[in-house]
Amino acid sequence: MEPRVVVDRLKDDLGALDRAYEPGAHGRWSARRRAGLVDAALIRLYEGASAELPSARTALVALGGYGRSALSPGSDLDLLVLHDGTDPPTVSLLAERLLYPLWDAGFDVGHAVRTVAEAREAAEDKLETLTSSLDMRLLAGDAQSFAAARDATLRLATDDPDGFARHLREAAAARRERYGSATHRLEPDLKDSAGGLRDVHTLGWLELALGASLEERGVLHPTERGAVEDAEEFLTRARSALHLVIPTATDRLIREHQPDVAAAMGFGDEPRLPAVDGLMRAVFEHARQVLWVRDAVFRRLLEAADRPAEPSVGLDAEGLLAALAALAETDAAPSVALLEAASSVDPSVEVRWTEPMRRALSRILRAGDGGTAAFEILDRLGLLVAYLPAWADVRCRPQRDPYHRYSVDTHLLRTAAGVARALRTPDPDDPIEAEAVRQIDDPDGLLLGALLHDIGKIGEGNHVPTGARIAREALERMGVRGPTADLAGFVVREHLLLPDTATRRDLTDDDLVLDTAAAIGTPGRLAALYLLAKADAASTGSAAWTPWRRTLIHELVGKVQRAFERGDMGEELAGRLTERIDRLRELLADQPETQVERFVLRMPRAYFLTVEPARAARHFVVIAPQLGASEVRTQPHEGSRPGVQELLVVAADRAGLLSRIAGSLAVAGLSIVTAQVFTTEDGAAVDLFEVEGVFERRIDERRWREFRGTLRRAIEGRVDLEHLVRQKRAPYPPPKIEAAVTVDVDDDASEFFTIVEVGAPDRLGLLFDIATVFAEQDLDVHVARVATYAGRVVDAFYVRDAVGRKLEAAAIERLERALRGRLDAARP
Repeated sequence: MEPRVVVDRLKDDLGALDRAYEPGAHGRWSARRRAGLVDAALIRLYEGASAELPSARTALVALGGYGRSALSPGSDLDLLVLHDGTDPPTVSLLAERLLYPLWDAGFDVGHAVRTVAEAREAAEDKLETLTSSLDMRLLAGDAQSFAAARDATLRLATDDPDGFARHLREAAAARRERYGSATHRLEPDLKDSAGGLRDVHTLGWLELALGASLEERGVLHPTERGAVEDAEEFLTRARSALHLVIPTATDRLIREHQPDVAAAMGFGDEPRLPAVDGLMRAVFEHARQVLWVRDAVFRRLLEAADRPAEPSVGLDAEGLLAALAALAETDAAPSVALLEAASSVDPSVEVRWTEPMRRALSRILRAGDGGTAAFEILDRLGLLVAYLPAWADVRCRPQRDPYHRYSVDTHLLRTAAGVARALRTPDPDDPIEAEAVRQIDDPDGLLLGALLHDIGKIGEGNHVPTGARIAREALERMGVRGPTADLAGFVVREHLLLPDTATRRDLTDDDLVLDTAAAIGTPGRLAALYLLAKADAASTGSAAWTPWRRTLIHELVGKVQRAFERGDMGEELAGRLTERIDRLRELLADQPETQVERFVLRMPRAYFLTVEPARAARHFVVIAPQLGASEVRTQPHEGSRPGVQELLVVAADRAGLLSRIAGSLAVAGLSIVTAQVFTTEDGAAVDLFEVEGVFERRIDERRWREFRGTLRRAIEGRVDLEHLVRQKRAPYPPPKIEAAVTVDVDDDASEFFTIVEVGAPDRLGLLFDIATVFAEQDLDVHVARVATYAGRVVDAFYVRDAVGRKLEAAAIERLERALRGRLDAARP
């Protein structure tokens, strides 16, 4: 049969197989069926080419996934042409006649042409080649050459199985570093992420090296084998669905493809769980089983057996928790015997808590990372929900926001472990943490609160009140009562108080600090909230604990602590203000004294309490001179981190000034990272921004000139900023994150101002849109806090109406409607 006909028929057969995709069946069976179709075609091609070139002694060998008879729709064909080295030109011609028809038809074919010795050398030189060769399978040709190559390759693994196992573990760690983990990552690589198919194959290669089953070597329990096989089936189906959904082969399940993959695999929307989250929850569940089994097998095989005594007979729920506490305190891997003993606990029966179990739970939580491993063991055995039924709704639940890197349950465990680490070894570079640890007299209450702080993220809206209710019920079920239950419930209810207040409110407001202190109640509770806030941020992502956020939270904690100590916030603030102004006078000693005193009198108190004296001294030369009615002054300076510039803008205050500044920055291609707005006693606007370049990261003098020129023309009414911002925004891609626009108005938190908080995906000109609405509503912005976290902006504004009053209900309604309308209309 002509090669072209063979290949065309193969493409038709594979197309028919793909069109017959069924959500529940397109797994390993289909992968084997695909490999069988390819086998038949390649054998025909090889036999046809060999018949025309009879002098060559060769063998056609399948490697890698194809060697395992596991082909997804987007998999390449990994082939080896073995030969005896006597007639290289003929072998090359054979390979060309075999491969060119496949290439011409669009098949991805990886190939090598080697002798047996060369095949062994290649496998010896590179681990990836060795593991691919361990899966070699003879398709056609000389069986003797194939057997020699297979045996030579296998000996590389079997001669030193422990060394080979260490190489496999190192390679797995490198893959995790490069591809992340499929146990929580929202866009995992189904093949190479930790917990993916490559880790399933790793267990198979290890078994070949040992020359016996992992069960026979005592490093794998039968239930673990079953979990890995189920995971392989699911991940193979998911990979097949992904390859069928998109035209190019990729193993990364990115967000935009998840709806189609979920539909192809039969996932549908459920109450409180969209189909895409159901898909990702299943991916996380199976990947966790694979990753946990892989790591456990390596540890049992390679690490010393220094572990506490473990039972070899059945355990009840109380005994299992005690055994896991002992493991957590030594950070040891569970033995197969322990897993066998744990099978006595029925996962379908809710556990009834006893005092020894509560003590064991305390030991597990205090163990930090070892405690996390103990919880993971319970989870892999399907028993964690029996101890803590509320865990069912957060288990493997994705978090689709720009901040969180982990699923809800992983985030909870990491946060609790972070608190335990702080309690055990406070950060020497954080004196506030060290002091907070000294203030904690009930670590169990704090650790339980950390474990449960986001337990309300179950798809029912605001997770905080939901979490408070669920946590209260869970603590009651466990029999946790008294001060420990009170502290745990408190930190669940208030775990956002410090970060939200610090980043969204005016910390120079005496009433705000007193209200925060009243809400917290005691120094011990303040300490608990700080330790939780820091651990929560660390287990969320880099955007949750930036230097800016840390500084603000430290400032708030310090002020609340002093409120507890002194009880007189007016004196404390006055003292701090005096210290800062005195230091400013020292820094400006070379300036005329009368100008310095006028500067001090003109600037609002909030400016000196917010801006450190060194920065204020730098601003003096821009702010102090008499300001003309249409004059605009600017001062760029190095920002708080690389790539960010500080920008001071001074101009006569007028309606809509903030929107004109924000619009002019957008026209110059500058994105606002943070903003602070002040007004002097004599009506000058002093606005501080941190900005960064959009796409063109470097901010040179040309861009500053463009900004200044646009701003002057905008103030004079000689330019249409709306038109220019639309033009500038048009070529830029839409925001990378999907997040709803939120508008929250608080008319009670401040005595003199209405606080407006706006959340939205970051985009060029966002502050311009918001400030334009304020100008259209004839509102004065007294204080602005603008902050960007990983693609999402959360802005807080202290506003009042044209006659200096807080907003009334009708005005608030109009403002909310106008903001939502403007921001929704501006979304791409």
